[in-house]
Amino acid sequence: MTLLQPFSALVLWISLMMLMSSVNTDKPEENRYSCPVIQCSAPAVNGLPGRDGRDGPKGEKGDPGEGLRGLQGFPGKAGPPGMKGDVGPRGEKGQKGEQGIVATDGLQRQVTALETKLKVLEDELNRYKNALILKNIRSIGKKMFVSTGNQDTFENGKSLCARAGSTLASPRNDAENTALKDLLRPARQAHIGISDAQTEGRFVYLSGGAVTYSKWNTGEPNNLRNEDCVVIQESGKWNDVDCSNTQALIICEFLS
Repeated sequence: MTLLQPFSALVLWISLMMLMSSVNTDKPEENRYSCPVIQCSAPAVNGLPGRDGRDGPKGEKGDPGEGLRGLQGFPGKAGPPGMKGDVGPRGEKGQKGEQGIVATDGLQRQVTALETKLKVLEDELNRYKNALILKNIRSIGKKMFVSTGNQDTFENGKSLCARAGSTLASPRNDAENTALKDLLRPARQAHIGISDAQTEGRFVYLSGGAVTYSKWNTGEPNNLRNEDCVVIQESGKWNDVDCSNTQALIICEFLS
């Protein structure tokens, strides 16, 4: 068993020499060890990514840019009104103002005189109104009949009422006709503001409108002597008369 061990070692050494010899024969000597370590070894595996580095120090502030400033925008909507604040403290009392202008004695006397004259005119007007109401006025609805107390022709009576801002009385219903009749005394008849002078047989008011109410006496109007005007008689009936030659009471009509 001791002899076999050296023999085995010899055989191993010879095999190693033969292997080395074959290696030297295949490649030149200068290229024997030219293989890079990385290429001759197994492929490497990528490692895990490293951590981010720390931020560096903050740099200095740069110079401002040279760009143009933009236009100002439109104002926004007004917000809701705020809550009412508390009442502020009361201010100090102001100084007393200057005394107003006092009317002179002369001016005061003029005012007093005018007031006196106005009172006299009012009293006089009231007396006239009372006298007219008692004797020469009849009110009916929105109309008022005022007797002048004078008798004259149709044309003169029409002019007289026009100067007073009115017109000759023209009853438009039975109530107005009765009120007009009550103003006749002591006269026997009064002119009415209607006529057929423009068109015979077609009676119209002085305003030009067609007559809508009438109270003709029996057989009237008959145009006996070219009679174009109308009078109201004591009976309340109407009669056509001559405009130029007939004298009758003048009663004017006002709207109240």
